[in-house]
Amino acid sequence: MALSAAEVQARLRDWLEANVVGWSNVRLRPMEVVLGSGFSAEIFFVDVDFDSAQGPQSRTLVVRRQPVNFEVVLGSSLALQGNMMAALDRLQVTPVPEWIGMELDPAVLDMPFLVMGRVDGQSATQRPNYNGEGWLVDMTPAQRGACWKNAIEAFAQMSRIDWQKDGFGFLANSDWGSPGLDQYLGHLEAWYHGCRKGRVMPYVDTAVAFIRDNQPSGTTVNVLWGDSTPSNVMFAPDGSANALIDWELAALGPSELDLAWWLYFDDLFSRRFGTARLEGLPTREETVAIWEAAVGRKARHLDYYDVVVALRMALVAVG
Repeated sequence: MALSAAEVQARLRDWLEANVVGWSNVRLRPMEVVLGSGFSAEIFFVDVDFDSAQGPQSRTLVVRRQPVNFEVVLGSSLALQGNMMAALDRLQVTPVPEWIGMELDPAVLDMPFLVMGRVDGQSATQRPNYNGEGWLVDMTPAQRGACWKNAIEAFAQMSRIDWQKDGFGFLANSDWGSPGLDQYLGHLEAWYHGCRKGRVMPYVDTAVAFIRDNQPSGTTVNVLWGDSTPSNVMFAPDGSANALIDWELAALGPSELDLAWWLYFDDLFSRRFGTARLEGLPTREETVAIWEAAVGRKARHLDYYDVVVALRMALVAVG
């Protein structure tokens, strides 16, 4: 049976009081929330008042619940997303929602959950397609281009993270290979074997062989967002990137993989869907140039990474 709003309010208040350092006398304002028992993540907002060393405070929080057995892709989890947001919030290299905390014991709210600060702004929606309707359509071409540039520069900054020194060691998984591209490809192979189920998939089978047969050497080991799409950027009214969201697909690998994923989705929601791109959005060449200027080096092996991310998307579809 799903928890009532009153039960959620009481349990969450007690959890915040006990687990957030510096918060006392926590009060949750009346809330309306219905928690189901499905397999997808559930998100709801909570207005909270509390006392801190700086005096009385008020905040709107985002609570995300997710079942233990729910995976977006092989290896994804609420814990991975929480660890990423906590590490990025601490490091302040790229904008993310304020990190509040995480609870993996399902006894509190019937599922594990994480809590973050609410970020004002709007994203480039996939439904409806941002190229056809929405706030981007109402912008000038120059404003649209500035939005894209700000987002690309925001995730490009992740290339400056030292995954070992800066606290991202939790991304390493020796079951899939050594940290970096080898681990990234090993994850794709494990995912592929797990979802193949004896099926013959000529294009996918060929792509799996291709990524190993053509694997480049000497690639960088970077912290990856993993889901670098316009729909996962919270844009401020002035076009700046207030926050990058959705970190369940975070990984280690060459930073070009985030660039390739962005390019794939940019192409998917325009050419592949038969929709004209909005005027002012950077072309592929311009996007690569923006990324290179932000990272401080040339993008390498991008044609190869185009195949890798296309395979990854194919596994989402067939999984």
